[in-house]
Amino acid sequence: MGELTLSLLPMVGMAAGGVSLWGVMQMGCFRTLFPMIFAGLSAFPAAADWPVGLWQSTPDRSGRVVHVRTKPCGAAICGRVERAKDRHGYDTPSRVVGRKMLLDMLEQEDGSYLGRIWEPERNKILVARMQVRGNAMHLQNCDRDNTCNDAVWMRVR
Repeated sequence: MGELTLSLLPMVGMAAGGVSLWGVMQMGCFRTLFPMIFAGLSAFPAAADWPVGLWQSTPDRSGRVVHVRTKPCGAAICGRVERAKDRHGYDTPSRVVGRKMLLDMLEQEDGSYLGRIWEPERNKILVARMQVRGNAMHLQNCDRDNTCNDAVWMRVR
């Protein structure tokens, strides 16, 4: 495969004047273009700081956790419970599987997301803020009386 890629390199990027990408690299323009291309790509969020994926919640009082799949939903991020696991890590039947848990989480200027979360223990929808740092999602949800709970979910994938 490497030989095929190298043999096709002179043909990639042929411009109207007949200059190939290989020719551009030989002329030294590549040293100018590469940093510009790299800077453009680095404007996108790092995959580890992107909230889309599969997340494991913190254990509840009985040691059960849920896996929540987060996806874009319009301009927001939403999450649905994909599975529940007991304290030993085995799948367990649960009424929460299939339920929407993160609702309309909109990105804020500081990189956090603000929206709503369904809390299964009290069966309430609360205001929530989430911030992803590496493979940890920090969640804070607050009641109407400003009683707040913090949790850290870990990325499964």
